[in-house]
This record gives sequence, C-alpha cells and structure tokens, in this order.
Amino acid sequence: MNITIRRTLLIAALLGTLTSQAFGLKTEKPEVISLLFYADYCGSCKVLDPKVEVVKEALSTEPILFIKLDHSSDETTNQAALLMDAIGMNDVYEAEKKSSGFMLVVDANTKEVIAKITRDMSESEIEAKIAESIRVS
Repeated sequence: MNITIRRTLLIAALLGTLTSQAFGLKTEKPEVISLLFYADYCGSCKVLDPKVEVVKEALSTEPILFIKLDHSSDETTNQAALLMDAIGMNDVYEAEKKSSGFMLVVDANTKEVIAKITRDMSESEIEAKIAESIRVS
C-alpha cells in the first residue's frame, strides 16, 4: 500500500471518519499516546525505532496509540503538524517540532507528557516506562 494512502487512512481513522468497527476490530480508547519524533537521517532514530517496534508488538493489547511523527522532509513534517493539530496536541508538538530521536508518552486525556523515551534505554526499560505510564494515566 502506498505511503500516501496509509497516511490518509491513519488520519481518517484518527479523525473518526473510519472506525475500528468498520474493520471488525475491537478497540478501546487509548489511555496514553506515544509520539516518536523521527527522521530518516537521525542516528538516534535508527537506534530507537527498532526498539519501539519490538515494544509496540509486546504492548499490542494495551490502551496505547503509537504515532510516528516523521520529520524527514518538509512534506512529512507538514503531515505530522496537521496530524497533531487534528488530535489536539499542538502544545506538545510545538515544544518539540524541530527535534527527532526520542519518544514522548502523553496522557491521552490531559495531553500532559508523562515520560520521555531515549535511544539509550533498552527494550525492557522502554516497555516498563510505557506500562508505568498507562497505570499513571
């Protein structure tokens, strides 16, 4: 599936124009949102991204929404800004929009940052930090 179509489907799903029921999925509202600030050219991203992918699979049944905010180009950065605006997280995004190589864990209700994940953390440390964030929210 082409990347533009995937992004469009993601944004549509987040905006509520598509529902999980349309795909026969049973979901619950996320308690936390994970925002990975990413760029293709970022060395820290190349270390962190594979760890996050492993953790995403391990936490696949938990109430967490993983979002990758791609800052690799002007086009992807613009898409990231539009997405953050659409889900009401401008304040969080504005503070970090020119950065990459880390992940913020945000309370889905209050939009407050609960934790920051860095490349120096192991997969188990990342998973524990996110799981703790879910319990805190």
